[in-house]
Amino acid sequence: MKKISLSKFNKIFAVELCLILFASVLFADSKTKTYPKVTEKTITEEGVMYPDYSHPYKWNSDMKGNPVLFDELWGYVMVSRLNDYIYESPLTDVALFAAEINSYGELVNVPSRSLISSKFKGRVHLVTICESTSLSHFCLDPHFKCRDKIVKGLLDASKDFDGLQVDWELVPARDDENFYEFLKELKKGLGKKPLTVCVPARTKTLKKDVYSYQKIGKIADRIMIMAYDEHWTKGPAGSIASYDWCVKIADYAKTVWPEKKYIMGLPFYGRTWCSDSVQQAWAFNGMNRQAHENNVVKIEREKGVPHYEYKKEVTVTGWYEDAYSNYERAKMYKAKKYNTIAFWRMGQEDVAVWEWIGNKTSGTKQLGVEE
Repeated sequence: MKKISLSKFNKIFAVELCLILFASVLFADSKTKTYPKVTEKTITEEGVMYPDYSHPYKWNSDMKGNPVLFDELWGYVMVSRLNDYIYESPLTDVALFAAEINSYGELVNVPSRSLISSKFKGRVHLVTICESTSLSHFCLDPHFKCRDKIVKGLLDASKDFDGLQVDWELVPARDDENFYEFLKELKKGLGKKPLTVCVPARTKTLKKDVYSYQKIGKIADRIMIMAYDEHWTKGPAGSIASYDWCVKIADYAKTVWPEKKYIMGLPFYGRTWCSDSVQQAWAFNGMNRQAHENNVVKIEREKGVPHYEYKKEVTVTGWYEDAYSNYERAKMYKAKKYNTIAFWRMGQEDVAVWEWIGNKTSGTKQLGVEE
Protein backbone atom coordinates (compact mmCIF):
# COMPACT_ATOMS: atom_id res chain seq x y z
CA MET A 1 0.00 0.00 0.00
CA LYS A 2 1.34 3.43 -0.93
CA LYS A 3 2.31 5.57 2.10
CA ILE A 4 1.18 9.22 2.43
CA SER A 5 3.29 11.62 4.48
CA LEU A 6 1.72 13.38 7.46
CA SER A 7 2.20 16.83 5.91
CA LYS A 8 0.58 15.71 2.67
CA PHE A 9 -2.30 14.12 4.64
CA ASN A 10 -2.86 17.41 6.50
CA LYS A 11 -3.02 19.30 3.20
CA ILE A 12 -5.57 16.85 1.80
CA PHE A 13 -7.63 17.06 5.00
CA ALA A 14 -7.55 20.87 4.91
CA VAL A 15 -8.74 20.94 1.28
CA GLU A 16 -11.56 18.50 2.01
CA LEU A 17 -12.62 20.53 5.06
CA CYS A 18 -12.77 23.70 2.94
CA LEU A 19 -14.90 21.93 0.36
CA ILE A 20 -17.31 20.73 3.05
CA LEU A 21 -17.62 24.23 4.52
CA PHE A 22 -18.16 25.74 1.07
CA ALA A 23 -20.86 23.19 0.25
CA SER A 24 -22.61 23.83 3.55
CA VAL A 25 -22.81 27.54 2.73
CA LEU A 26 -23.78 26.97 -0.91
CA PHE A 27 -26.64 24.62 -0.08
CA ALA A 28 -27.77 26.20 3.18
CA ASP A 29 -30.93 27.57 1.58
CA SER A 30 -31.94 24.10 0.35
CA LYS A 31 -32.36 22.84 3.90
CA THR A 32 -35.83 22.76 5.43
CA LYS A 33 -36.37 26.02 7.25
CA THR A 34 -37.82 25.90 10.74
CA TYR A 35 -39.96 28.65 12.21
CA PRO A 36 -40.19 29.59 15.88
CA LYS A 37 -43.30 28.52 17.78
CA VAL A 38 -45.56 31.38 18.74
CA THR A 39 -48.20 31.70 21.45
CA GLU A 40 -50.14 34.47 19.74
CA LYS A 41 -50.51 35.85 16.25
CA THR A 42 -47.20 37.31 15.11
CA ILE A 43 -46.50 39.42 12.03
CA THR A 44 -43.22 38.51 10.33
CA GLU A 45 -41.59 39.63 7.10
CA GLU A 46 -42.72 36.36 5.52
CA GLY A 47 -46.34 36.53 6.61
CA VAL A 48 -48.55 35.89 9.61
CA MET A 49 -47.59 33.20 12.15
CA TYR A 50 -50.41 31.53 14.12
CA PRO A 51 -50.13 29.32 17.22
CA ASP A 52 -49.71 25.59 16.49
CA TYR A 53 -48.92 26.23 12.80
CA SER A 54 -45.41 25.61 11.49
CA HIS A 55 -45.37 27.98 8.50
CA PRO A 56 -46.42 31.60 7.99
CA TYR A 57 -49.57 32.51 6.08
CA LYS A 58 -47.95 34.63 3.41
CA TRP A 59 -51.11 35.54 1.52
CA ASN A 60 -53.33 36.58 4.40
CA SER A 61 -51.06 39.35 5.60
CA ASP A 62 -52.03 41.31 2.45
CA MET A 63 -55.79 40.94 2.84
CA LYS A 64 -57.72 44.19 2.92
CA GLY A 65 -61.32 45.24 3.43
CA ASN A 66 -63.99 44.88 6.08
CA PRO A 67 -65.04 41.57 7.66
CA VAL A 68 -68.26 40.08 6.30
CA LEU A 69 -70.89 39.12 8.89
CA PHE A 70 -73.79 36.70 8.46
CA ASP A 71 -76.98 36.02 10.39
CA GLU A 72 -75.96 32.36 10.72
CA LEU A 73 -72.60 30.68 10.39
CA TRP A 74 -72.72 26.86 10.27
CA GLY A 75 -69.81 24.47 10.64
CA TYR A 76 -69.64 20.69 10.24
CA VAL A 77 -67.97 18.79 13.06
CA MET A 78 -67.09 15.13 12.55
CA VAL A 79 -67.54 12.83 15.55
CA SER A 80 -64.24 11.14 14.69
CA ARG A 81 -62.43 14.50 14.63
CA LEU A 82 -63.93 16.35 17.60
CA ASN A 83 -60.54 17.67 18.71
CA ASP A 84 -60.20 19.51 15.39
CA TYR A 85 -63.03 21.86 16.28
CA ILE A 86 -61.91 25.18 17.76
CA TYR A 87 -64.72 26.41 20.03
CA GLU A 88 -63.60 30.02 19.71
CA SER A 89 -64.71 29.98 16.06
CA PRO A 90 -67.67 32.36 15.56
CA LEU A 91 -70.26 29.72 14.65
CA THR A 92 -73.96 30.07 15.40
CA ASP A 93 -74.75 26.46 14.41
CA VAL A 94 -72.86 23.16 14.57
CA ALA A 95 -73.86 20.26 12.31
CA LEU A 96 -72.72 17.09 14.12
CA PHE A 97 -71.67 14.48 11.57
CA ALA A 98 -73.16 11.84 11.52
CA ALA A 99 -75.82 9.22 12.27
CA GLU A 100 -75.29 6.44 9.71
CA ILE A 101 -77.29 3.66 8.04
CA ASN A 102 -75.65 0.23 8.11
CA SER A 103 -75.87 -2.59 5.55
CA TYR A 104 -79.04 -3.92 7.17
CA GLY A 105 -80.94 -0.65 6.93
CA GLU A 106 -80.44 0.15 10.61
CA LEU A 107 -79.64 3.53 12.14
CA VAL A 108 -76.25 3.26 13.85
CA ASN A 109 -73.51 5.42 15.37
CA VAL A 110 -75.94 8.10 16.47
CA PRO A 111 -73.82 10.80 18.13
CA SER A 112 -74.73 12.30 21.47
CA ARG A 113 -75.50 16.00 21.75
CA SER A 114 -73.14 16.10 24.73
CA LEU A 115 -70.16 15.55 22.40
CA ILE A 116 -70.36 19.28 21.70
CA SER A 117 -69.33 21.03 24.88
CA SER A 118 -71.76 23.27 26.71
CA LYS A 119 -69.34 26.14 26.16
CA PHE A 120 -70.77 26.32 22.64
CA LYS A 121 -73.90 28.44 23.10
CA GLY A 122 -75.36 28.05 19.62
CA ARG A 123 -77.61 25.45 18.02
CA VAL A 124 -76.51 21.86 17.33
CA HIS A 125 -78.07 19.87 14.47
CA LEU A 126 -77.92 16.11 13.99
CA VAL A 127 -76.75 15.06 10.52
CA THR A 128 -77.76 11.73 8.99
CA ILE A 129 -75.98 10.08 6.05
CA CYS A 130 -76.46 7.07 3.79
CA GLU A 131 -73.41 6.36 1.65
CA SER A 132 -74.64 3.82 -0.88
CA THR A 133 -76.97 4.03 -3.86
CA SER A 134 -78.39 0.55 -3.36
CA LEU A 135 -78.74 1.05 0.40
CA SER A 136 -80.53 4.36 -0.14
CA HIS A 137 -83.03 2.57 -2.39
CA PHE A 138 -83.41 -0.25 0.13
CA CYS A 139 -84.13 2.21 2.94
CA LEU A 140 -86.47 4.52 1.04
CA ASP A 141 -88.65 2.08 -0.92
CA PRO A 142 -91.59 1.18 1.39
CA HIS A 143 -91.59 -2.34 -0.05
CA PHE A 144 -88.60 -3.23 2.14
CA LYS A 145 -90.22 -1.90 5.33
CA CYS A 146 -87.11 -0.07 6.59
CA ARG A 147 -88.20 3.52 6.19
CA ASP A 148 -90.58 3.68 9.13
CA LYS A 149 -87.93 2.31 11.47
CA ILE A 150 -85.34 4.79 10.25
CA VAL A 151 -87.74 7.71 10.55
CA LYS A 152 -88.60 6.75 14.12
CA GLY A 153 -84.94 6.34 15.03
CA LEU A 154 -84.01 9.74 13.60
CA LEU A 155 -86.91 11.46 15.33
CA ASP A 156 -86.00 9.87 18.65
CA ALA A 157 -82.34 10.85 18.21
CA SER A 158 -83.29 14.41 17.27
CA LYS A 159 -85.05 15.06 20.58
CA ASP A 160 -81.77 16.21 22.15
CA PHE A 161 -80.83 18.36 19.16
CA ASP A 162 -81.97 21.71 17.81
CA GLY A 163 -82.62 20.34 14.34
CA LEU A 164 -82.06 17.50 11.86
CA GLN A 165 -80.15 17.56 8.58
CA VAL A 166 -80.50 14.89 5.88
CA ASP A 167 -77.30 14.44 3.88
CA TRP A 168 -78.21 11.45 1.70
CA GLU A 169 -76.13 12.13 -1.40
CA LEU A 170 -76.64 8.88 -3.33
CA VAL A 171 -80.40 8.61 -3.73
CA PRO A 172 -81.25 6.97 -7.09
CA ALA A 173 -83.23 9.14 -9.48
CA ARG A 174 -86.08 6.61 -9.60
CA ASP A 175 -86.51 6.95 -5.83
CA ASP A 176 -87.33 10.65 -5.99
CA GLU A 177 -90.92 10.32 -4.75
CA ASN A 178 -89.86 7.87 -2.03
CA PHE A 179 -87.23 10.37 -0.93
CA TYR A 180 -89.74 13.21 -0.75
CA GLU A 181 -92.12 11.06 1.32
CA PHE A 182 -89.23 10.22 3.66
CA LEU A 183 -88.56 13.94 4.14
CA LYS A 184 -92.26 14.67 4.72
CA GLU A 185 -92.45 12.07 7.47
CA LEU A 186 -89.37 13.51 9.14
CA LYS A 187 -90.67 17.06 8.98
CA LYS A 188 -94.05 16.03 10.37
CA GLY A 189 -92.37 14.34 13.32
CA LEU A 190 -89.95 17.19 13.97
CA GLY A 191 -92.72 19.75 14.32
CA LYS A 192 -91.22 23.19 14.91
CA LYS A 193 -87.65 21.93 14.84
CA PRO A 194 -85.97 22.74 11.52
CA LEU A 195 -85.33 20.10 8.88
CA THR A 196 -82.48 20.91 6.50
CA VAL A 197 -81.60 18.89 3.42
CA CYS A 198 -78.23 18.84 1.64
CA VAL A 199 -78.36 19.10 -2.15
CA PRO A 200 -75.69 19.16 -4.88
CA ALA A 201 -74.79 22.43 -6.52
CA ARG A 202 -76.93 23.24 -9.55
CA THR A 203 -76.61 26.04 -12.10
CA LYS A 204 -79.86 25.17 -13.90
CA THR A 205 -82.99 23.06 -13.49
CA LEU A 206 -82.54 19.46 -14.56
CA LYS A 207 -85.29 17.59 -16.36
CA LYS A 208 -85.16 14.73 -13.85
CA ASP A 209 -83.61 15.56 -10.49
CA VAL A 210 -84.08 13.69 -7.23
CA TYR A 211 -82.58 16.75 -5.51
CA SER A 212 -85.05 19.21 -7.02
CA TYR A 213 -84.72 22.52 -5.20
CA GLN A 214 -88.35 23.27 -5.94
CA LYS A 215 -89.76 20.02 -4.51
CA ILE A 216 -87.42 19.72 -1.52
CA GLY A 217 -88.01 23.36 -0.63
CA LYS A 218 -91.73 22.69 -0.23
CA ILE A 219 -90.90 20.15 2.51
CA ALA A 220 -87.71 21.25 4.26
CA ASP A 221 -87.22 24.41 6.27
CA ARG A 222 -83.80 25.03 4.75
CA ILE A 223 -81.79 23.78 1.78
CA MET A 224 -78.02 23.37 2.23
CA ILE A 225 -76.31 23.76 -1.15
CA MET A 226 -72.99 21.90 -1.27
CA ALA A 227 -71.29 24.49 -3.47
CA TYR A 228 -67.99 22.60 -3.64
CA ASP A 229 -66.37 19.61 -5.37
CA GLU A 230 -66.59 21.32 -8.74
CA HIS A 231 -63.44 19.31 -9.51
CA TRP A 232 -62.81 15.80 -8.16
CA THR A 233 -59.58 13.92 -7.63
CA LYS A 234 -60.35 11.51 -10.48
CA GLY A 235 -61.15 14.29 -12.94
CA PRO A 236 -59.15 17.19 -14.36
CA ALA A 237 -57.36 19.50 -11.94
CA GLY A 238 -59.19 22.64 -10.92
CA SER A 239 -60.72 24.69 -8.14
CA ILE A 240 -62.81 22.98 -5.47
CA ALA A 241 -65.32 25.79 -6.01
CA SER A 242 -64.28 28.41 -8.54
CA TYR A 243 -65.61 31.91 -8.00
CA ASP A 244 -67.51 32.14 -11.29
CA TRP A 245 -69.09 28.71 -10.74
CA CYS A 246 -70.29 29.79 -7.30
CA VAL A 247 -71.79 32.95 -8.80
CA LYS A 248 -73.83 30.80 -11.21
CA ILE A 249 -75.00 28.59 -8.32
CA ALA A 250 -76.07 31.60 -6.28
CA ASP A 251 -77.90 33.18 -9.22
CA TYR A 252 -79.75 29.98 -10.11
CA ALA A 253 -80.85 29.21 -6.53
CA LYS A 254 -82.53 32.62 -6.27
CA THR A 255 -84.76 31.76 -9.23
CA VAL A 256 -86.27 28.88 -7.26
CA TRP A 257 -86.59 30.16 -3.67
CA PRO A 258 -85.77 33.37 -1.79
CA GLU A 259 -82.23 33.65 -0.42
CA LYS A 260 -83.33 33.05 3.18
CA LYS A 261 -84.29 29.48 2.25
CA TYR A 262 -80.68 28.51 1.60
CA ILE A 263 -77.49 27.69 3.44
CA MET A 264 -74.56 28.17 1.08
CA GLY A 265 -71.76 25.66 1.61
CA LEU A 266 -68.10 26.67 1.38
CA PRO A 267 -65.05 24.36 1.39
CA PHE A 268 -62.05 24.49 3.70
CA TYR A 269 -60.10 21.71 1.97
CA GLY A 270 -58.02 21.16 -1.15
CA ARG A 271 -57.08 18.40 -3.56
CA THR A 272 -53.99 17.34 -5.47
CA TRP A 273 -53.73 15.80 -8.91
CA CYS A 274 -50.82 13.92 -10.52
CA SER A 275 -49.88 14.09 -14.19
CA ASP A 276 -49.61 10.30 -14.27
CA SER A 277 -50.83 7.44 -12.10
CA VAL A 278 -49.47 3.92 -12.47
CA GLN A 279 -51.30 2.23 -9.61
CA GLN A 280 -53.58 -0.25 -11.32
CA ALA A 281 -53.92 -3.87 -12.42
CA TRP A 282 -52.26 -4.84 -15.71
CA ALA A 283 -52.40 -7.73 -18.14
CA PHE A 284 -49.09 -9.41 -18.98
CA ASN A 285 -48.68 -7.31 -22.13
CA GLY A 286 -49.26 -4.15 -20.10
CA MET A 287 -46.63 -5.07 -17.52
CA ASN A 288 -44.21 -5.93 -20.29
CA ARG A 289 -44.90 -2.67 -22.13
CA GLN A 290 -44.43 -0.59 -18.95
CA ALA A 291 -41.06 -2.23 -18.38
CA HIS A 292 -39.87 -1.46 -21.93
CA GLU A 293 -41.25 2.09 -22.02
CA ASN A 294 -39.48 2.93 -18.75
CA ASN A 295 -36.16 1.31 -19.63
CA VAL A 296 -36.30 -1.45 -17.04
CA VAL A 297 -33.05 -3.42 -17.45
CA LYS A 298 -33.39 -5.82 -14.54
CA ILE A 299 -36.28 -8.12 -13.77
CA GLU A 300 -35.89 -10.12 -10.57
CA ARG A 301 -37.74 -13.18 -9.37
CA GLU A 302 -38.86 -14.28 -5.95
CA LYS A 303 -39.55 -18.01 -6.00
CA GLY A 304 -40.29 -17.72 -9.69
CA VAL A 305 -42.49 -14.61 -9.54
CA PRO A 306 -41.09 -11.70 -11.62
CA HIS A 307 -41.01 -8.12 -10.38
CA TYR A 308 -39.27 -4.86 -11.27
CA GLU A 309 -38.85 -1.26 -10.20
CA TYR A 310 -38.39 2.01 -12.03
CA LYS A 311 -38.53 5.68 -11.16
CA LYS A 312 -40.80 8.14 -12.91
CA GLU A 313 -41.23 11.87 -12.54
CA VAL A 314 -44.77 13.21 -12.12
CA THR A 315 -46.16 16.72 -11.88
CA VAL A 316 -48.41 17.38 -8.88
CA THR A 317 -51.05 20.11 -9.13
CA GLY A 318 -52.81 21.32 -5.98
CA TRP A 319 -55.90 23.51 -5.59
CA TYR A 320 -57.00 24.51 -2.11
CA GLU A 321 -58.78 27.12 -0.01
CA ASP A 322 -57.48 29.73 2.40
CA ALA A 323 -58.86 32.76 4.23
CA TYR A 324 -58.62 34.96 1.15
CA SER A 325 -60.50 32.64 -1.23
CA ASN A 326 -63.32 32.01 1.24
CA TYR A 327 -63.51 35.71 2.13
CA GLU A 328 -64.01 36.63 -1.53
CA ARG A 329 -66.66 33.93 -1.94
CA ALA A 330 -68.41 34.98 1.27
CA LYS A 331 -68.52 38.62 0.16
CA MET A 332 -70.15 37.54 -3.09
CA TYR A 333 -72.85 35.52 -1.28
CA LYS A 334 -73.48 38.38 1.09
CA ALA A 335 -73.80 40.85 -1.79
CA LYS A 336 -76.42 38.55 -3.31
CA LYS A 337 -78.44 38.67 -0.06
CA TYR A 338 -77.57 35.21 1.29
CA ASN A 339 -77.35 35.44 5.07
CA THR A 340 -76.37 31.89 6.02
CA ILE A 341 -73.22 30.01 5.02
CA ALA A 342 -71.75 26.69 6.17
CA PHE A 343 -68.23 25.28 6.13
CA TRP A 344 -67.12 21.74 5.35
CA ARG A 345 -65.47 21.03 7.63
CA MET A 346 -64.20 22.37 10.96
CA GLY A 347 -60.56 21.59 11.60
CA GLN A 348 -59.55 21.92 7.94
CA GLU A 349 -59.58 25.72 7.87
CA ASP A 350 -56.96 28.38 7.53
CA VAL A 351 -57.62 29.87 10.98
CA ALA A 352 -57.16 33.40 9.63
CA VAL A 353 -60.59 33.00 8.03
CA TRP A 354 -62.26 33.80 11.36
CA GLU A 355 -60.82 37.31 11.31
CA TRP A 356 -62.67 38.00 8.07
CA ILE A 357 -65.90 35.99 8.33
CA GLY A 358 -68.14 36.06 11.38
CA ASN A 359 -71.71 36.40 12.61
CA LYS A 360 -73.68 39.57 13.37
CA THR A 361 -73.99 38.82 17.09
CA SER A 362 -70.41 38.08 18.11
CA GLY A 363 -68.49 39.41 15.13
CA THR A 364 -65.20 37.81 14.08
CA LYS A 365 -62.43 36.14 16.08
CA GLN A 366 -58.68 36.45 16.19
CA LEU A 367 -57.73 32.95 17.26
CA GLY A 368 -54.70 32.76 19.48
CA VAL A 369 -54.96 36.43 20.48
CA GLU A 370 -56.50 37.55 23.73
CA GLU A 371 -59.11 40.19 23.00
